[in-house]
Amino acid sequence: MKDNKEKSAINIFDYFDYRAYLCDVYNHLKAKRFGYSFRVFSREAGVTSHNFLPRILKNQRNLSDEFIPRLADYLKLSAKESKYLQVLVDFNNTRKPSAKEQFLKQLLALRVVNEEYRIEDNRLHFFEKWYYPVIRELVAICDFQEDYNMLARHCVPRITAQQAKGAVAFLMENGFIKKSSNGTYSVVETLIATAPEVDSAIIPKYHRETMLQCVDAIEEIKKEDRNFTSSTLLVSKEVYEEIKKEIYQFRKRLLSLAKDCKNPEMVCYAGFQLLPRSELIPNNGSTGIAESENNHDDK
Repeated sequence: MKDNKEKSAINIFDYFDYRAYLCDVYNHLKAKRFGYSFRVFSREAGVTSHNFLPRILKNQRNLSDEFIPRLADYLKLSAKESKYLQVLVDFNNTRKPSAKEQFLKQLLALRVVNEEYRIEDNRLHFFEKWYYPVIRELVAICDFQEDYNMLARHCVPRITAQQAKGAVAFLMENGFIKKSSNGTYSVVETLIATAPEVDSAIIPKYHRETMLQCVDAIEEIKKEDRNFTSSTLLVSKEVYEEIKKEIYQFRKRLLSLAKDCKNPEMVCYAGFQLLPRSELIPNNGSTGIAESENNHDDK
């Protein structure tokens, strides 16, 4: 295997997707070296197939554990960078949410030595506790004057005073809320912009917790204070995708209504679930339009 001329200037710790990393590395080398190509990459990295990298970049195959040491050696990665690459591959290749969550924690631990990454990564914990988003909105309308028992009592379901205090501390430290001179709090319009791969590890856990709370809400929240609806539909794949778009647009409308609200009085949760209830069956000549509908409303 031919050694690469110099260590790549692309910082692997900037990435949560090894395909994006390899694409940038390849483009960097191609820009610096005349005649560099996928074939040259394969030959120098000790790979027999010249289509090896293109297939990975096109998501037609995964990077295997067998090739990682050779790739790390070719790119002159340090021991820590090589470890990051290994975990990054595991993180991207697995489809199990619980495994993704564990691999993400390992990636963050490897990045933590860099102060810039530490600040950025701390914000990823926003969805780690279901009540962080609730407290963030609640402090803006609840003048609790550091009475965390009072703040905790306003959460549904109720949390402890210690949890409320910890949430406020986390939100303050990471710039999600701010405190004025008169002791009141307000929301800072801070967005968590993360790569899709990161979302795929963080958001499922948040959804699991909130959906479990929805189950409890059926018995614990009065019928007139909640709204549960569901429909079982017969549709085509095309219509299914249209329904996804409709839900997305409706969610944007709800966010707009909340943003324009002049007299907020409570924090609420609006959840939307769209799930397949069967495997995709090849078209048998039917129109694909909903032929039956079962509605279940709980208002």
